[in-house]
Amino acid sequence: PDYLPGVRDWCDQNNILLIFDEVQTGLGRLGTLFGYQNFEVEPDIITLAKGLGGGVPIGAFMAKDSACAFDPGDHGSTFGGNPLTCAAAHASTKYILDNNVSENAAKMGEYLGEGLRKIQANHEFITDVRGMGLLWAVEFDSDITPDVIAACNESGLLMNPMRPNTVRLMPVLTITEAEIDEALERLEEGIRNATS
Repeated sequence: PDYLPGVRDWCDQNNILLIFDEVQTGLGRLGTLFGYQNFEVEPDIITLAKGLGGGVPIGAFMAKDSACAFDPGDHGSTFGGNPLTCAAAHASTKYILDNNVSENAAKMGEYLGEGLRKIQANHEFITDVRGMGLLWAVEFDSDITPDVIAACNESGLLMNPMRPNTVRLMPVLTITEAEIDEALERLEEGIRNATS
């Protein structure tokens, strides 16, 4: 809990901009519109992508006035300001705001976390379950991750390896309790199949 405030203080003392990469955590993923809102720290700049375009590739950054060094027209890129991607970003952001997607991520994240901890209680080789909102990790005490992922993929549950012994769960932000229940059943089955 003291780490990020310490980084903020250090940046302030050394006149360094604090930049948060919210490519994955921004726009509702952690149960708040921006991930940094879960901590007692405000960055000078945040980067956004992934959820910003609702499936259409786009990236952006936002900065405090004190960190803005560009005036309109000072910067650009080959596809910068593309009308299609900007329209997608507008529609995606509007949907997130109008439909309380961040609140759903917070609520469903708590539900998912409870379910993952129940699975952990059934398997001694699960050493850690951690997460926030709808970004979770399950850590194993051995290198069974590829087997768990393969078994889960076979049953239709797509998962990401994070390290040799960790899987990541990052469901859609509009997920329901029923969909989480189904995912947890498939995860439990995948773990059993991978370890039997």
